[in-house]
Amino acid sequence: MSCKLKTALLCATVLAGAPMASAAPLVTGAVDDAATIAIAGERSPNLAVARDLGTLADFTVLPHVTMVLKRPAALQAAFDKLVHDQTDAASPSYHKWLSPADLRAYGPDQADIARTVAWLQSHGLTVNRVAPSGMSIDFAGSAAAIAGAFHTSLHNVSFAGETHIANMSDLAIPAALSPVVRGATLSNFFPKPNMVKPSPGFTLPTSPTFYAVGAQDFATIYNVQSLRSAATNFYGQPITGTGVTVAVVEQTDISPADWTTFRTQFGLGGYAGTLSITHPGGCGDPGFTFDEGEAALDAEWSSAVAPDASIVEAACAGSATTFGVETTLQNLVELGTPASVLSISYGGSEAGNGLTFLQGWNDLVEMGASEGLSIMISTGDGGVSANTGGITGNGIAVNGLSTNAYNTSLGGTDFYDTALGQNAKYWSAKNMVGKSSAMSYVPEIPWDNSCSSSIVVKYLGYPGALASCNASPTNPGDGVPFVQNDVGGTGGQSIYFAKPDWQNIGVRGVPKDGVRDQPDVSLFASNGSWGHFYVFCMSNRNTGGTRCNYGNINDVFGNAAGGTSFAAPAFAGIMALVDEVKGIKVGNASPRLYQLAQLQFDNSVLSLKCNATLGNAISTACVFNNVTTGNNSEPCIAGTVDCHGTGAQGIGVLRSPNFPMVNAFPAQPGYSLATGLGSVNVANLLYNY
Repeated sequence: MSCKLKTALLCATVLAGAPMASAAPLVTGAVDDAATIAIAGERSPNLAVARDLGTLADFTVLPHVTMVLKRPAALQAAFDKLVHDQTDAASPSYHKWLSPADLRAYGPDQADIARTVAWLQSHGLTVNRVAPSGMSIDFAGSAAAIAGAFHTSLHNVSFAGETHIANMSDLAIPAALSPVVRGATLSNFFPKPNMVKPSPGFTLPTSPTFYAVGAQDFATIYNVQSLRSAATNFYGQPITGTGVTVAVVEQTDISPADWTTFRTQFGLGGYAGTLSITHPGGCGDPGFTFDEGEAALDAEWSSAVAPDASIVEAACAGSATTFGVETTLQNLVELGTPASVLSISYGGSEAGNGLTFLQGWNDLVEMGASEGLSIMISTGDGGVSANTGGITGNGIAVNGLSTNAYNTSLGGTDFYDTALGQNAKYWSAKNMVGKSSAMSYVPEIPWDNSCSSSIVVKYLGYPGALASCNASPTNPGDGVPFVQNDVGGTGGQSIYFAKPDWQNIGVRGVPKDGVRDQPDVSLFASNGSWGHFYVFCMSNRNTGGTRCNYGNINDVFGNAAGGTSFAAPAFAGIMALVDEVKGIKVGNASPRLYQLAQLQFDNSVLSLKCNATLGNAISTACVFNNVTTGNNSEPCIAGTVDCHGTGAQGIGVLRSPNFPMVNAFPAQPGYSLATGLGSVNVANLLYNY
């Protein structure tokens, strides 16, 4: 059984049985604003480096604020046990999924909700909606009224070049409400899309030949192609996602024409997959925003792997204090969706928006898992700091969206062939069917563009990461690029969530750290540092797009990117193939993935023959391509948290206090915090699932 958060409150004893109502309402006595209790963890750590721009004007109206509620401890424990048992083949509850309507039976007592609503209204706040599950309340009000109700002040602040709203202290609520109210999300340091464009002068080696990854390349590298012909797979019929629906969870609209162009250009036009765009639950239409590239690639790359699947691009508008992606997820989970697989490609530091935001997100993902949804979430593109935008001083962190026990977290790899001087061994000099050029599986390393990557250090000839990261910046074209950056696949250890039991079954390499480790699995995610990147199609120039004419090199680079943003929808496509083969919703994939990994990693022969560095000599029996070389380390500002060493330019390298002798985090045989269980041979995964 997994414990939710590492607090006594949520590590309740597990109770068996059906949903139970609380014996009596938990809110007793007077709801007195003079008798309050603080809600710890609500002041964002981002404020330590943000610039205060002053108090938010009292009359500013915040039209949507989310208050997160909590279940009675016994009811929470019963729900946790049910969700656990739904993926346990030995349990009577195995694959017996809930419906959205069933969720209310596991929610707070109605009388407690009513008293909470009355308290909000007593402060002049308007309640827009109580969630169907009873687990949250959407309310509105002026900045002055909201700040007064929660005993804090709201300011505008500047962080990472953007203006945000933030509560400047932890919140406080009447103590009488504390058994049912977890808190409210008043800051808006919301997660960002996990997509990274190629950057000039960022590529190793200088001016290489580029081998871009299209849909058919992916199918060759990860053994999807053999599933598409009845003559070449175990099932005697094509496995292409027929009858399965995948929803990509977004906060922007996309153009269906781009999706169609992508499929046509990359040889998928003959498949019967469809795209629909919805605003679930009648939520606000977000229109076309600068997140459009993210949403377009999510829809395209889930379809690239499962070309006969139905793709739903689901999008809701956000607000000043609500995250549109969270609203979309909530409506899909609480109101229902035809999808059995969800893909989410956003990320941000686990502590960034406070514990209330994190727990509210966790509740939604757990409810989705209880309905049998397989939820794929990318780990992020900021290396071991979950921070993109420059050398970090914030220490090691993970993506809060992917750190719970109820999703599969997707990390990132890069290809090793360029560093080895072996491009010709794996890529055709001319494009083949569907613009493909990959000829086989390509050896993989962790995706890490930075000067602290052990692969980069070796390639550039430095004695170590400190020397590499403290070298003087160089001029473009002189053969030694300047790689002081924090771009790469995020992986690491949660600071809040305990290790799920399915991650604690003794798989080789999984740390005995007691916390949720991520990623679970990885797929190629590079944005071009070693000459490889993904191609997608987003042509809307108003939101940063480029026409999708792949015969024009400028258009290719305009639609080139990397990031774990691609890994999540691609793995969602893989899970659509699993659902098609099984004929049912399989729910959270992670428990089964670790079971399969244990079987492979405990086999001494496969442990040797499934090493990703073998490239096209890797065994055809592998489920996981085990990444064992490289790391996902990154540079940091000397003297800051988790930063080890000091060089000539005042730059160190991040190390985890749990692993103080190595730069965080090295790939290794078995599981690693760099790439999880590794990447997958898709056909073998399906045969063994």
